[in-house]
Amino acid sequence: MKSALILLFVFFLLPDSMIAQLVTWRDIIESDLPEPTARIHYGEDSLQFGDLWLPKNSEPHTTIILIHGGCWLSIYPGVELMHLMANELRNHGFAVWNIEYRRIGHDGGGYPGTFLDVAKAADFLQTIAEEYGLNLNRVISSGHSAGGHLASWLSVRKNIPSNSVLYSPNPLHVHKVISLAGINDLERFGSYGSSSCGRDTIDNLVDKKNRGDSAFRDTSPIELLPFDLPFVEISAAFDAPVPPFFGYHFVDTVKKGGDEAILILQTEAGHFEMIAPWSKEWKEVLEVFLSF
Repeated sequence: MKSALILLFVFFLLPDSMIAQLVTWRDIIESDLPEPTARIHYGEDSLQFGDLWLPKNSEPHTTIILIHGGCWLSIYPGVELMHLMANELRNHGFAVWNIEYRRIGHDGGGYPGTFLDVAKAADFLQTIAEEYGLNLNRVISSGHSAGGHLASWLSVRKNIPSNSVLYSPNPLHVHKVISLAGINDLERFGSYGSSSCGRDTIDNLVDKKNRGDSAFRDTSPIELLPFDLPFVEISAAFDAPVPPFFGYHFVDTVKKGGDEAILILQTEAGHFEMIAPWSKEWKEVLEVFLSF
């Protein structure tokens, strides 16, 4: 608790000049974006697709499920937010499945559509693995911000009760989670006040109006622990949308439950440095992937 308070205090002392220098999502998508190997639909909806990025001169040693953020809202960019990151990972020998999904504001987005899309996209790897030479014995689930939540959720959906519409008897097995500024405790994030994603976004995402307090039981990773696999959370000291005490609290909870969990704090970064390949923070993130 003391560490979280210190981080919050430091955040509010951040000078305006440094805030102006932090990377934004516009910096990401306004760069020259590379092209994936293939765009493949995993469902009939126009938004049910993934971009597959394959190494050019080697067989992929690990497959990464990559999930973009954007507050689960349709008003923000989609897979293109992760194109630069996906390309960098491809250049280091990974196969990357960068997925799109319906979000709040899209027809069918929210509960349960957003979750069903992400689950369906992950399981679809089993359909295309042979054709594209994908290694499903080494699968990393990773995402940024709201995508970090969904990446963690993918890894614990095996614990969803069988009476939930989100239950799947044979979900794709994930071997490691790397959450980048992930929102892994939905109730805590929703109660934080007027969050950067909008006051009612979490309630809309989980359909709390109709489902009540049970709405978090099949949607929030902290309610579905344990992982039973290694977990890494990367947080940034000057992250306004997802302040680092969220990561601190979640990792602490994961470790108390007996799972292997690591928190990495990037002391000079905001929300987007960790997915910007030109930043020193990205180099630290890449080392985490390469260490698996």
